[in-house]
Amino acid sequence: MTGWLGEQWRRFKCWLRRDQMARELADEMALHQQLKADSLKENHEPFEAAVEARRRFGSPTLFAEDSHAYWGWSSLDGLARDLRHGLRNLARDKSYSAAVALTLGVCVAANTVTFAVVHSVLLRPLPVPNAERMVLMANRYPGAGVEDLNTSSVGDYYDRLEAVPALEEQALFRLGTQTVEVSDAPEQMQSMAVTPSLFKLVSAKPSHGRLFQPEEGEIGQHQKVILSDGSWRRMYAGEPSAVGRELRVGGHPFTIVGILPPDFNFVSPDVQFWIPLAFTGQVKSGHHSNNWYHIGLLRRGSNIAQVQAQVDALNAANLDKFPESKDMLINAGFHTVVEPLEHMIVKDVESTIYLLWGGAVLVLLIGVLNIGSLMLARSSARRKEIATRLALGAGGLHLTRQLTMENLVVASFGGLIGVFGGTALLRTSAALGIDRLPRSGEVRIDGFVILVSVGLAVGLCLIVGLLPLVQNLRVGLSPALHEASRGGTDGVRWRLVRRGLVSAEIGMAFSLLFATGLLLATFRNLLNVDPGFVSTGVWTVSTNAPATRYPADADLRSLMNRLLQAMHGIPGVIAAGATTAIPLGGDYNDSVILAEGYEMRPGESVVSPRRSAVTPGYFEAMRIPLRHGRFFGESDDASALPVVIVDERLAERFWPNRDPIGRRMYVPNNPSLRINAETRWVTVVGVVGSVRLEDLAGGGNTVGAYYFPYAQDPSRGYTFAVKTGKAAASVERAIATHVAAVDRELALFDGKTMLDRGELSLSPRRTALILTFGFGGIALFLAGIGIYGVLSYLVAQRRREIGIRMALGGTRAGIMQLVMREGLVLVFVGLLLGCCGALAFQGVIAKEVYGVRPLNPTVIAAVTVTLMAVALAACWIPACRAANVDPGKALSES
Repeated sequence: MTGWLGEQWRRFKCWLRRDQMARELADEMALHQQLKADSLKENHEPFEAAVEARRRFGSPTLFAEDSHAYWGWSSLDGLARDLRHGLRNLARDKSYSAAVALTLGVCVAANTVTFAVVHSVLLRPLPVPNAERMVLMANRYPGAGVEDLNTSSVGDYYDRLEAVPALEEQALFRLGTQTVEVSDAPEQMQSMAVTPSLFKLVSAKPSHGRLFQPEEGEIGQHQKVILSDGSWRRMYAGEPSAVGRELRVGGHPFTIVGILPPDFNFVSPDVQFWIPLAFTGQVKSGHHSNNWYHIGLLRRGSNIAQVQAQVDALNAANLDKFPESKDMLINAGFHTVVEPLEHMIVKDVESTIYLLWGGAVLVLLIGVLNIGSLMLARSSARRKEIATRLALGAGGLHLTRQLTMENLVVASFGGLIGVFGGTALLRTSAALGIDRLPRSGEVRIDGFVILVSVGLAVGLCLIVGLLPLVQNLRVGLSPALHEASRGGTDGVRWRLVRRGLVSAEIGMAFSLLFATGLLLATFRNLLNVDPGFVSTGVWTVSTNAPATRYPADADLRSLMNRLLQAMHGIPGVIAAGATTAIPLGGDYNDSVILAEGYEMRPGESVVSPRRSAVTPGYFEAMRIPLRHGRFFGESDDASALPVVIVDERLAERFWPNRDPIGRRMYVPNNPSLRINAETRWVTVVGVVGSVRLEDLAGGGNTVGAYYFPYAQDPSRGYTFAVKTGKAAASVERAIATHVAAVDRELALFDGKTMLDRGELSLSPRRTALILTFGFGGIALFLAGIGIYGVLSYLVAQRRREIGIRMALGGTRAGIMQLVMREGLVLVFVGLLLGCCGALAFQGVIAKEVYGVRPLNPTVIAAVTVTLMAVALAACWIPACRAANVDPGKALSES
């Protein structure tokens, strides 16, 4: 194998140098005579210097008078020769080639990963036909504290079927979990309840069996089920005979009517089966009970604006149709938002992902500026070569093509390194947190991602490569040869250009580090935020009680009592309780509640706080503090006085500066909010601390929460909270054992510690922090390299000047101060640019921070100190090198 590789390498080197010796022999005399004539005519340096330049920088063919046809842009042979010549030059200057390729490779890798996320999560349509035509209709009530709702009511759906002709098809759906009996064992599986029209809307086709029929959306005909390909293969080993069999879902018999293909993925890839929705007549006419996602398919030729106008007209008509609730809804700011369906899935992370992509592009720009600085330095070293070629008749066109080919080759190598590096980096998506983003299963590096990432990098590299081209094509032979002989320096303009590139790098690095500092401060603040409960040592797990086994409320109460008794019997359990809405669990409901005697001001809206039912022991297990009154007890059962516990925000809303204990509240049961004989009255027995239910940043409902005793408001689905001093794994096993002892057919799911739930709620921010921290580190390193490169080149170019200064009595400290001053000027200009950039983008970053000002002086100071430390380290080595220059050697080099 080694011998074969060696042979291939020898053949490659022969290909690079093909015909070179023959061309040199044929044109040697002609070249000598041409060089001699030009040297005498223009009074250049001795002829031997130009001959040496020819020997070092290329073959005679490059300077032949009849080479115009060879260098024509249409010549493929010329391009091949350019490629060979470019590879020879890059192989000769290995340090430059490696620096450019690796710098570009790192930047392309970062850009490839982030653009893969942007493209897969935000830009690529959902993986169903006509996804770009799908819209979501969501009711919002900002005045009542419900601003982020994505759902609508069943009554809205049936009204819009006729009143919104801009939609070709409409459907309702809702995600959930159901208990499925698999091989006589209960198992919780993710389900989607849908109107039969959904599959027509998404153009689904079954791999076996059929889809739901319209009549199966009616009560009595709805007990049908469609399986995903994965659940079908797992439960029935992929047997086609599974179609027509019975499957018990939630204790009820359902008939399997179809199997969906393996590539079907709508909204969530984790859905394992679908069941049809069926509503009673009363539910079909109900409005503002927003529990369902309502989507529609735009008719061809229609747009979202038309749908919005038709929905708004329908809402206005319904307000007039139900005058008793008109004022309440107007005060609550009721309106419907029509937006692309994709936005509903990714809206929580959209701004974060775009911010990350901006950071990756900024890293790429910093890398390209660094490469531009390297190119300018290299072009100065090649000035004599370029001037000689121009003097011997080579046109600017062919020199431009050749130098562009060199840049293209090294940029292509960098792009390849970046693609492979990005692919490897994406495999660590779990460590980066990418796997927790919406649509994370669709994130991949495909041809389009590679084309955009590499194309952007190579394009920017070629653009920056124009600077040395302009620099080289404007020089003449005589100045270049004289410069080479006396160790001259660049022109003032090009020195300023190089310094400007490095200052721009520092400014961009400052912006990235500033964003990293803000995100780090935000993450620290979120970790220190008081969520209203104590996460340590709390294990949570959910279950659903099947309706067939527990049909009545009394059965649900009895089951809950037995389950809590079992959990209290687990060794090491300190407290245990259950709730219908565990904090940070994503499962909560809003419901209007009013206080007796509360007089709303003109234009004031009703409020719709978070509503949940909890058992005795829940507040104790979660360590939710009691502010006034008492917690629920065993005496708060179905036969007792109906009671409620409110949080401090809701108490302040209805009873500011007053004691709410003993006061009454009621839940309206009609659109007019009027009290009638069926109104449910409850008495406040306690006030608890406010809890961050949705996320630690406090988003979502801002008007508070209230709690009913589970015994007075039972539910089939709930989550246990168990406070224990034992390890999570042992608690999980013990809970499963004790629940099975009560009812072996109860399936447990979503088992997590509260610490895990807190980490999951922060995962998008953690991903942003990790990636931005990485980008900032790369930017800091590249900025340091840029400063080092500029000062090292400065010292090399000014060796003679430094030697003269030292010969005339200059001290080492003075020389070091001279070089350090040059570097610090670059840094200060860069810091000024960075501050301007931070000021310009504070509105963008403001959406991502919590508990910290966008222009936080502490973060600015920390970033400035970090950049200054790196800059001083980068300046120190060239300064020491300058201070150690031997005056005698420096002057002899002139």
